[in-house]
Amino acid sequence: MTGPASARRVPTPAGGLAAVVVAAAVWGTTGTATHFAPGVPAFVFGAVTFGIGGLVLAAVAGRGTLRAVAERRTRGWALLGAGALVVYAVAFYAALADAGVALGTTIAIGSSPVFAGLVEWVSDRRPVTGRWIIATLVSVAGMVVVTLARSEHDGGGGALALGIASALLAGLTYALYSWAVARGLHAAAGAVSVPGGPGVEAVAAGLPNGRGLVGAVFGIAAVPLVVLVVVAGAPSLGEGGNWPVFLYLALVPTVLGHSLYAVGLRSVGASVATLVSLLEPVVAAVLAVLVVGEHLGTTGWVGIALVVAGLAVLAGPGRRLR
Repeated sequence: MTGPASARRVPTPAGGLAAVVVAAAVWGTTGTATHFAPGVPAFVFGAVTFGIGGLVLAAVAGRGTLRAVAERRTRGWALLGAGALVVYAVAFYAALADAGVALGTTIAIGSSPVFAGLVEWVSDRRPVTGRWIIATLVSVAGMVVVTLARSEHDGGGGALALGIASALLAGLTYALYSWAVARGLHAAAGAVSVPGGPGVEAVAAGLPNGRGLVGAVFGIAAVPLVVLVVVAGAPSLGEGGNWPVFLYLALVPTVLGHSLYAVGLRSVGASVATLVSLLEPVVAAVLAVLVVGEHLGTTGWVGIALVVAGLAVLAGPGRRLR
């Protein structure tokens, strides 16, 4: 969930597709990376990752960041997006800690487009489509299946329930962040329409004032997150062995990953890029099994496949279903 830096030279379609693939792959490493800094509270991961990453992205956007904060028509949307991003930063890593990498990532990613549709329906009175309903039903079924598979293996418990709740909160707040960026762009450009859902911040980078608005959102969000980690996470910061993980999370999945995604969108359609980005939960699940030692079983993999299929229906090209 970061704001990407743009490139002056438009990449070829093959190069753009490769950029999106790499972006999705590095996003999928997020949960596994936390495994190499044991004992670090979830909120510290979120605060450090988005705190450092947010400052970097705000700096990359340069004057655009300052303009987005200074202009009254975008300032409110930047503040709303930043507030949602702060909650997301903590909730996502809490989900990984309590529900596991595979389940936490799957539910957070799978629920975000569902919440995005609900947010637009409530706030903008935009009617949901048949495509959204089908995608939602398939994705929700997948989330239920993978949750049951995890519950049967680990015996359920309060930690698992808390992790699922955190993953759903992450999905909701990312949808709110996406919606705020879309509305901010609409306010700034007058006729720009950006759909909610995964990747909206990368789409924004290619639109008028987009990179500055996203830079402002991340820059504002970085302030309370940095304060949080300094005040409450000092012991974790003092452990030198944690810093390679912190810097990796901030600079690779957060800054580099979304920057590559934005570059890819310059030559690859948004629908294609979104479909390719579905590699993220697959990569996360594979690494969770091979590196972290989580157990999914056949049922768990079926659940993840259903979530990916639901997202594919939502992102796929073609006529909108009625």
